Amino acid sequence: MDDIDPDAQPSMSAHEATQKVLRTDLAIGIGGAVLGYAEAGTALVDVLAVVVGFGLLTGIAMAVVEHDAVPGVYPEVAALASFIVLAGAVAGLVTLSGSPITLVLSAVLSGFGVGVIGNRLLYGIVFDVPAYRLTRVREGSPSRSR
Repeated sequence: MDDIDPDAQPSMSAHEATQKVLRTDLAIGIGGAVLGYAEAGTALVDVLAVVVGFGLLTGIAMAVVEHDAVPGVYPEVAALASFIVLAGAVAGLVTLSGSPITLVLSAVLSGFGVGVIGNRLLYGIVFDVPAYRLTRVREGSPSRSR
């Protein structure tokens, strides 16, 4: 047993990586949705279009990054571009909306949470978690101890 490297640990299995992605993303999504609702309460009904729209934008942005949907572009570049688009959408909503800024930002936060939850339910429960995301989780995970 002297030839076994104690620092070399078995990599995370696909099931473990999937579970970690589901736990992490659902916690982020629920946190965003709940925090946005906690800030605005039932006033979110007045800006429901913002919640739904930003939820769709977030879900699409996640799917584009995780599925390598832009051929020839690194996923990190697609993630940065998605972030810029989402930030521009927030700035536009805050500028153009007649609602108070705090209400719009609460709706955006709730929409972000809903988008993350929706994406992860679709690509985690209905379909498999994309390989890119599983690889990123495996690369970033600390070594397991026996």
